[in-house]
Amino acid sequence: MAKKAKEQKLPKQSRTPQITEENRYAVFGMLFVFLVLVFFASSYKVTGDDDFFWHLATGRYIVENKTVPDKDVFGFVTQGVEWIAFEWGWDVLSYGLYNVGGYNLILIFRSLVFCLIFYIYFLLLKKFKLTSFVSILVLFTLLVSIMDRLSPRPHILTYLFFTLLLYIFLSFKYIDRDTYFKKLYFLPLIFLLWSNIHMGVLAGGLLLFIFVISETMIFYKPNLFSSPEIKPLTSTQLKTLFIISAICALMLLVNPHGLQTYIYAYSHTKMKMLKTVNEWQSPFASKLDFGFIITLYKVFLFSGLIVLAYAYKKKDLTFALVFIGFALYSVRAIRFTVDYEIIMAFFISVSINYFILRLFKKNFTVMNALRGNFLVVAIAVFIIYVITQIPSNNIYATLKYYRVFGWGINDEFIPVQLFDFMKQNNISGTPYNHFGTGGYLVWNFPEQRNFIDSRNLNDEIFNEYNSIMVMKPGFEKILDERGINYVVYLDPDLIRRPNDLKRLVTNYFSRNSNWKLVFWDDKSMLFIKNIPKFSGVIEKYEYKVIHPYTALFHKQEFDSNVKANPDRANDELIRKAQTDANGYLFRGMNEMAVKLLQGL
Repeated sequence: MAKKAKEQKLPKQSRTPQITEENRYAVFGMLFVFLVLVFFASSYKVTGDDDFFWHLATGRYIVENKTVPDKDVFGFVTQGVEWIAFEWGWDVLSYGLYNVGGYNLILIFRSLVFCLIFYIYFLLLKKFKLTSFVSILVLFTLLVSIMDRLSPRPHILTYLFFTLLLYIFLSFKYIDRDTYFKKLYFLPLIFLLWSNIHMGVLAGGLLLFIFVISETMIFYKPNLFSSPEIKPLTSTQLKTLFIISAICALMLLVNPHGLQTYIYAYSHTKMKMLKTVNEWQSPFASKLDFGFIITLYKVFLFSGLIVLAYAYKKKDLTFALVFIGFALYSVRAIRFTVDYEIIMAFFISVSINYFILRLFKKNFTVMNALRGNFLVVAIAVFIIYVITQIPSNNIYATLKYYRVFGWGINDEFIPVQLFDFMKQNNISGTPYNHFGTGGYLVWNFPEQRNFIDSRNLNDEIFNEYNSIMVMKPGFEKILDERGINYVVYLDPDLIRRPNDLKRLVTNYFSRNSNWKLVFWDDKSMLFIKNIPKFSGVIEKYEYKVIHPYTALFHKQEFDSNVKANPDRANDELIRKAQTDANGYLFRGMNEMAVKLLQGL
């Protein structure tokens, strides 16, 4: 009896299984390993990103001229056409970084920004009691899903501002209104910086607008949209939120060109040529195949149904409105899908976590497993393995995703060798340049103007560019009227699709005696017009015999030229071997030519 009475005096909680607390050192270690992964995953060479260079050229122009242009200063065809450098803040920042540490410092800055984004996101998820394992799993999925948008361009700061906006507002709404109320005053500063860096500020405005609308509806309809966990703001807090939001809206106009900046940006999105640009296509366009990137977006999109279920269960209007607003926003174009993923990752994670907790509410074994060190260590080991595969590019090869780890410029995609040749031989004049080289041209040659670049100033210039590229009737007249005297052609996939040389305007330049090929490699060609200005370069560097177009499409002519000009053929082979000995096209032509020369 005494023993039984003693048992009855035991506190009730002592007989209740307890959920294990996470080991702080294990959590810190896993977070550190994950941030190393983020740094490595976002550390890759500039590849096929011509925007990167005209942003640098714009920053240089602004610094040197102490003005933000509202007319085109880089194109000779579009000189004087309206062009507002609405990302001027990034342009100046990236140019400043370049002056301090070259390309590498810009790329390292990019990687550090993404580390900061994911660190803030981790802290936010932890505030909402997600286990470290679940948080890292979510963030790993997010990292993979945004791989296409890790490039060193102004949109990366939009992602940072998204994260800061989420952190400040959600912490205020759900965690501690007294502590985070004062932090709302930082929002106008964020929008001031944002409005001078990237047009993603409009999406940030949409997010803030949704927050304000949801809080207003909760305030006026507390019976429908509030609960003990989600309380309406006080009238003072709501008024303050309105005032802060109004100031944020005014901050959008605090830029060098005010409202005209947004009018221009809007008109920019109405160009017909955007239909030819992949990132402006619908993510549901059947003709496009972006593999796992778009598949993950669709997973994020349809996971929004869980967010709606959570919103219904918790009477949380904010969750529902954010999902609806950004789901509609994201389906407009592929370039907006990452905005959706970054914003919705939080809401999806919290919603899934809520239903997991309900499902295993009384299963302490499962709950402890989710918090246990085993899963933390397991995911850390997996992340370490992934990290080891990045420097060798093995992970990208496995995913069939072209990317080269490291810093600097990837000269397999960027025509570094061709532009070095132009610098060494003072090639200047009026160019017809490939669309993907316009930024690199004005960055390398600030005294010259390009034909076109990826700023896509208007449909007219793109149509003119395309007419020449595909040799539409009358293209020769355009070349003459524009006074084109040198041509830069780029195709990083040239050796995989050589027939494009015959289909495109390279056919014309290769077969017309008024144009001379003076440089070529596996991805690029430089043609110059046969005029006195270039006579010295033509005499020294013209490829009369070892010409890739002739070798590919007119083999008999190539053979005849080698046999008829053996000394010239040998000289051109030696010259090419000195700069491109391992080139795929050169090795093939060298083998053909050597056999012919040995037969003489």
